[in-house]
Amino acid sequence: MPHQGESPGREEGWPVSLVLDGAFEDEAGLRQAITRCKLCFDHDPFTVRDGSGQLVQLGFQLNLYAAFQDPRYLPHGDDTELTELVGLLRRLCRVFVRSLAVLKPCERPVPPLHRVVYAKERGYRAEVCLQIPIFAQPVEGRVPEGREGALLAAAECLLLHLGARRGAWEGHEGDGAASLSRCEERLRRLEQPER
Repeated sequence: MPHQGESPGREEGWPVSLVLDGAFEDEAGLRQAITRCKLCFDHDPFTVRDGSGQLVQLGFQLNLYAAFQDPRYLPHGDDTELTELVGLLRRLCRVFVRSLAVLKPCERPVPPLHRVVYAKERGYRAEVCLQIPIFAQPVEGRVPEGREGALLAAAECLLLHLGARRGAWEGHEGDGAASLSRCEERLRRLEQPER
């Protein structure tokens, strides 16, 4: 029996229960939203400069890309579709935080940054990019080595499971199925306590 807000339609053997409270009515609605906005993702290292000027990687930045209905669209000001896409991406971020407990909170103290982009790898379509920092939480005063990579893999696996595509929407229709079996094992390992 799922907890309140969990997806009741969790697939047999899939290790993560989606916590959808206040974000999406059900998993089918979440999947429809991902398909409607042709959600794609990639990631970058999250780096800062230390006191000596050296770049230090603190974690990763998960980039979510949601497309406007018209790929040639130029959003402006208080654009309704822009507001809807940013809201959708923030709700998806909340599902991650509640389901995986691995990402920065999506609303407080400050929501993740978003911007409108036109990327070559997605045919210069008009899209909103939401950038979500991923950091490992310290355990007994230290961050377990490799934890950030495991958290990133878990988030990307969940995206693939829900129908999002890595990199670009077109040309990646069947890529998710091949990756999902590896994802299940990664998610199971992530849920095991650190030694």
